[in-house]
Amino acid sequence: MSILRSIATFVDSSVLLNVIFETELTERATRLMSLAKYPVVSETVIDECVYVTLRRKSSKRGVHNIYDLKKFLKTEEGRALIRESNEEVLSFIASYDMEIVKDPDIFLALSLAEKYGLLFHDAKILGSMVENGIKRLVTLDRDFDGIPIIEVLTDHGKIEEK
Repeated sequence: MSILRSIATFVDSSVLLNVIFETELTERATRLMSLAKYPVVSETVIDECVYVTLRRKSSKRGVHNIYDLKKFLKTEEGRALIRESNEEVLSFIASYDMEIVKDPDIFLALSLAEKYGLLFHDAKILGSMVENGIKRLVTLDRDFDGIPIIEVLTDHGKIEEK
């Protein structure tokens, strides 16, 4: 484990996506990003960001449901859109010099989901934090409320202990 991980901040996809894409939450997300010293993301966060990026880009091409998306991705244009989405997310992560950590052990994630009442992707994020000794999180979601083993950074510049 990197020495910096003990003071690192995990960045949730809700923050990344609202910085990548201009939304009504972009200003808040940008403030949260500025609070993230030594930012870290996991494979799950990259997965979520690439998927949302791909869906947004494909919807501009008239692809509006998952079944049509699966067919579209088999085309040359679809594969090019996958590459474009991957590059956009990964270059954004690189521009903030974020460290990428692996997803956690599946059984840890399953037990965290059950213990804290989390959806599986959120449990994987928490598991990545646990396995890497990361205690701080920036997120726009309330999904991590009430979890006593982490601290959630707010966009007011202070830390809320959960």
